[in-house]
Amino acid sequence: MSARVTFDDSLWPLLILRANGVMTDKQYEGFLTHSSTFVERGERYVSITDIAQVGIPSAAQRAMQVEWLRKHDAELRERVLGNASIITSAPVRLSLSLVFHLKPLPMPNAAVSDMDSALRYVMGKLEEHGLRSDAERIRHHFGLPGAQAG
Repeated sequence: MSARVTFDDSLWPLLILRANGVMTDKQYEGFLTHSSTFVERGERYVSITDIAQVGIPSAAQRAMQVEWLRKHDAELRERVLGNASIITSAPVRLSLSLVFHLKPLPMPNAAVSDMDSALRYVMGKLEEHGLRSDAERIRHHFGLPGAQAG
């Protein structure tokens, strides 16, 4: 079964990436290439990577991920204010921990189990960096309560 991958930047500076199924190595390469276009915009943003329904990456894909992280380290560190990865599979979590052991993520990251937790995490990162109006607009879109004082 081929994977389905979507990128949604309609609420920029929030990027939501969703993957379902098992990616071929060619699809994974395309996924990384498309991911690069957001980093190359030169703008600060937050991302949610929903991989709750994805298959375990192959060894070749893990190697591609490590190389991609190395190549984009400085840009990711500067531009990605935070990423929340929605992971519900223990084997996928283990596979990614191997990748991040070889090349730690250069941006703040949280592994969460659902979209609400992911949204709370990235909205906090937007606010920490002074992007309160963007955070409020995105909260409103998802029907989430506003930021709590204190």
